[in-house]
This record gives sequence, C-alpha cells and structure tokens, in this order.
Amino acid sequence: MRWRWRDDCCPHPVVQALLPFVNAVGRRTVEVELEGRHVRGDAEPRWRVVAATTLEPARPPEAMEDIAREYRAMQEDILRHWREEVKDSARLAGVWSFEQLAYWYVGGFIAKGVLGTLEAVAPTVVSVLGKGGAKAAQWFRTVLIRTPPAEREALQRLWMKVEAEGLMALEAGEQAELRHILARVEKALHEPLDRQAKKRLRQWARREYFETVNPRLAKELGPLRMEEYEIHHRIPLEYARLFPRTDINQGTNLVAVERTVHRSINRVWESVGQQAQRLDSRQVEALSRVIDQQYGSWFHRIHVPAESASALATAEQNALRAVKQLLER
Repeated sequence: MRWRWRDDCCPHPVVQALLPFVNAVGRRTVEVELEGRHVRGDAEPRWRVVAATTLEPARPPEAMEDIAREYRAMQEDILRHWREEVKDSARLAGVWSFEQLAYWYVGGFIAKGVLGTLEAVAPTVVSVLGKGGAKAAQWFRTVLIRTPPAEREALQRLWMKVEAEGLMALEAGEQAELRHILARVEKALHEPLDRQAKKRLRQWARREYFETVNPRLAKELGPLRMEEYEIHHRIPLEYARLFPRTDINQGTNLVAVERTVHRSINRVWESVGQQAQRLDSRQVEALSRVIDQQYGSWFHRIHVPAESASALATAEQNALRAVKQLLER
C-alpha cells in the first residue's frame, strides 16, 4: 500500500502512530489497526489509527518458562546498560556468572528462533537447547566453562549486539563468525577435554557441590577439614566426550570423598590403561557402577582414614578385579 501526504501538512496518522516505537532498541513488528471512511466527492478515503501495538512472540512452552523468566530479566538489564552507558559488552557480560550467561544464551537462541539456523553446524547444541528447561541452561553453562576464553568473549560480543539491535544487525562476516564459534563448540563436545577445561570444571564442581548440592556436609566438615575432601566425578571428565549431551558437572555426577578414598578410586580408573581410548559409553557406565558398588559407603560422608584402611584396601582389590573382568569380555 502506498501513502502520500503533503509537506505542509501533518504527517499521515500511520506515521504519527509509529513514531513512539522508534525510541526502543532493535527491530520489532508493530500491528496497526486502521479505520477508513470515504466521503462522496473526495479523491481518497480518510483514515484514522484505531490501535497500534507491538507484536509479542508466542508464550514459551511450560518447559521453557524458567529460562524465559531469567532471560527477560537479563534482557532488560542489557537494554538499560546499552542505552545509558557505553556499549562495553565485555564489561557488562563480565559481571554475570556462567549460569546467568547460560540462561541468557539459551533463552535468546530459543526466543529469537536462532536454533534452526545453527542446526547444520551445531546439531548436538541445537538438540539439547531445543528441549528448553533449566537442564538445557545448566548443560550450556558447563559448555561455556569448557570453552576457551577468547571464543567465549567473541560469542558474548556478537550476542550482545543481537540482543540490543536484533539478529539482522549482524553483518555477513559477524554471522559467519557466530556460526564458526558454535561449530567449534560442537566439535569440542566430542573431543577430549584439555587441561585447562578440566581445571575449570573441577573448580566449578567443588564450589557447586559444597554450596548447592550438599551444603549440609560442608557445614559438618567446616572450612579446614573440607580441604581434605575432593569431588569425584562418577563419569570421569576424561570420558566427557562420550556423553556430549550430558552435563558432566550435574549434581548427580558429583560425589564428595575423603582424599585417600579418591586416590584409591583414581587407581581403579587408571588400571584401564591404554584401553581407555577404546572404551565406549556403555563400558564407561559399567565401570562407574563398579566404583559406586565398591566405594558407595564413603560417598557424601565424613570419613576417618585410620578407621577403615583395611576396608578401603579390600574395596580397591574388588574393584580392580571387577574392572579387569569387564575389560576381558
């Protein structure tokens, strides 16, 4: 439809109705309801705007509501800083935790319909995030932790621009950069973790366990004695590549054990030797069950090494024997 008005007249009613919407940040779609009236003898009908509203996306599914709530709160924070302060996305994103960033990314990817455009380069990422819910955000939090800092910063920079100005604001090179980063994330999910990634995940697991998973044990141990306890991953970090859709730092995979117990468990896993590279996910799960069966009595509780040295030695021998039998099948 084509609109015309003379320069010496007031702007057309549609233009007047749309002007207030240009004060917001980013692209949006506005629905305008018009009412027309044609008077006999007039060359053109006369129009007036009855209503003008921004079209909102459909309400997210129930499984995603928790993400949507966190995402909307963070988006408001982004837009406020974007308008009121310098556009320093690295500084703004730097004040958020990995968990907040994960909700921001996952909520944005889903709300803005970006997942479909990334499926070709990051199928695992898309399949997990497409399910929505807090578990998807928590999984992506772990992905962010194990992503190299330079790639994390680039992703933050690009996505900050999308949030503030819309997906179409990305230039062709920036869109290609976004796809490249997600493709690298996808590839890394199926590769062994490097030393720095393991270090970051272990640090996060320890804090997560004692602050969220089992704060009661932290209180019982106290700060000094807590230093004698380590966090055991039931599915070890060394095998995270076999479980790309699993949050390797999820609470059910974390166990607090006294240091001597953890060393014994590590010796059992180390007994796999060179066969470790050939294990599949089912074998790793079977070995994990062996560890649970033999060492479960020391999980999540206070342990005095001198009181159960012989029991611990027996558990280790039983576990070594069971692992050998599994590997010989």
